[in-house]
Amino acid sequence: MSNILLSKEDVLNIPDDLLPMPVLSDNIRSFLAWGIKVRTDGQYNHFMWLIEPGILATQNLLYEKESVEKYFDNNRLKFWYCLWSQEQRDKIMEAINYKLSLPWYRRRYDVLAIAGQLFGIECLQVPWLDICSDGGGYLKLVDPRYNLDHPDPADVNRWLESKPEYQVYGRYVPD
Repeated sequence: MSNILLSKEDVLNIPDDLLPMPVLSDNIRSFLAWGIKVRTDGQYNHFMWLIEPGILATQNLLYEKESVEKYFDNNRLKFWYCLWSQEQRDKIMEAINYKLSLPWYRRRYDVLAIAGQLFGIECLQVPWLDICSDGGGYLKLVDPRYNLDHPDPADVNRWLESKPEYQVYGRYVPD
């Protein structure tokens, strides 16, 4: 695992040839984030994709593009990479861009699924909506071993850690 600490400038200048890149975040100033980490026995409370230098695709209230700079003040970030072929990278980007192009009501956050995870009722969800860590499912497009159904961020992190070809590019920690 890489323990390379990234500066803000380093994060904004991650090379295009490593994108898209799975990103985990931990909002260090949020009680809700703390609760997610306790419930999932993990270190991160949110999953996203770095899809362009400085731009994330992330499931907030809507699945949308957002500047990584929004996360600099309150979040620890962990950036993963894999040396995928251009074809593999394009498959993931196509899926992310498709999701971003859907009407707003198809990009909403699945609040029901969070309640299901909280109470251990995995089937409690809206089939066409996602929570943030459902975005890890794009890995299945390029890695048939990806077998997580309705994961939380800690599940995605543990899955990535278990595969040697997935490496941590670096970590960002706010001042």
